[in-house]
Amino acid sequence: MNRNGIPIDLASFNRLFTEYNERFVRFALTYVDDYMEAEDIVMEAMTYYWENRARLDNEVHPPTYIFASIKNKCLNHLRDRQYRQALSEQL
Repeated sequence: MNRNGIPIDLASFNRLFTEYNERFVRFALTYVDDYMEAEDIVMEAMTYYWENRARLDNEVHPPTYIFASIKNKCLNHLRDRQYRQALSEQL
């Protein structure tokens, strides 16, 4: 815990979130056209990074990893949306 009684991991996550969240969301918006979807994708990517950071190489730069994750999640989202739309048209 830090001197404010906040667990160090939580304080680190909050710092990462505060510093990069806006940039991450803007980046996601270059792929998806919905702000809420972009925010969801960013939160998913940040949470995934945070939960798995112990398994990653120590030389991984967190923002770079998260940007790559956001890109992949956006592309998956677009692929899934296209699939659902094609399926809907067939029905």
